This record gives sequence, C-alpha cells and structure tokens, in this order.
Amino acid sequence: ERCRGLEGRVGELESMVELLKRTSGSGGNGGVGENGGEGMISLENGMMNINDLIPLKKASGATGSSSSSLASTQGGERILWTKSSSLVVGAGMVGHSFIELGSVQIESYETVTLRWKFDLTREEEDIYFSILKGICEDKRKQRSADACFRSRHVKGGGGGDVSGAFAVQNACTLVWSNEMSWFRPKTIKWTVEAVAIEWSD
Repeated sequence: ERCRGLEGRVGELESMVELLKRTSGSGGNGGVGENGGEGMISLENGMMNINDLIPLKKASGATGSSSSSLASTQGGERILWTKSSSLVVGAGMVGHSFIELGSVQIESYETVTLRWKFDLTREEEDIYFSILKGICEDKRKQRSADACFRSRHVKGGGGGDVSGAFAVQNACTLVWSNEMSWFRPKTIKWTVEAVAIEWSD
C-alpha cells in the first residue's frame, strides 16, 4: 500500500515538473537546470529546488491492514497518516488495537488530533467503544489508563475527533467491548487518521 502511494506521488511530481518546464520555458526565463544545478527551476525571484515543491512526511508502520503515510493539507490541517483494519470481537470478549503516532513532523503551532470512524457489520448491532492513552495490553492497564473517553455506547457505527490521544507513549489503544453480548460476535471495520491542526492562542 505504501509503495503504491509513493508511486502515485512520484507520478504527481513528474507531472508538476513537466508543467513547470513548460511554464518557465515559455516566458524566456530559462528552463530546468539552465542557470543552476540539476533539479533546479529558474524563476523570476531566483532558483527553487523541485524537491521543495511537495514535501513528503514519514509516518510509522501500520498497525492495521492498510495505511497511507503521505501528508496532505486541507484548510489549516494536515493528515499525517491514515490506517484502517477490521477485527472480530467474540461474544463476551473485548477487542483492541494499538495506534502509534510514529515519526512525523509536527510544527510548534500545530496540535495532533486523532480522527476515528468504525462500522459494525449490521446496523442494528451495538458495542461499547473506548480510546485510552498509551499502549494498554491487558484489562488491568485498560482499567487504570487515562482515557480520551470510556465505554461510549455506539449502535451501527460512529466517528469523531479526539485530542490528547497520543499524550502517553505517543500512542493510544482503541477498545471495543462486546462483554454485554452472550451469543453474538461483532465484526468491526475501522479507520483512523492522525491530523495536525493549527492552533491559536
């Protein structure tokens, strides 16, 4: 998944370079590499490296079955990475997934928010959902952990944003409790995003 995403970004960069070649060449201000080193674009204001056009941000390895680690910017917020997976929580059981922030670049004026969404296989099904700060491998740690929220009753599916999810160990734990069901397992498809949002005083 990450390789395919990088291949797509390389294609975008190649298209942009071609566009800039045509734009700078048509104005008589020189082309690529004419007044500078390889990979430099001549502009009216000076030289610019094509590698500075679209910075790539690195994210940690995926804990889910798929992930995208290329940062994208939309209206004052940057999506650092997206991870998604699915799991089955047996009757009377608790399921969890660990989400690590990983190696991402956060500016001094940004704060990181966790954006979450999940759906149950059947709309009439319900489950209790928690987001805990840090890695909580067992029930003892899950009971004592600081929580963004705990035991939220969700029917069919839900979503939202939480801040402070990565305050402990740069990680958090998603917990789905199916303990109230004696017979029926629950299948969950989930997606989370780490979003860097600009903040002001």
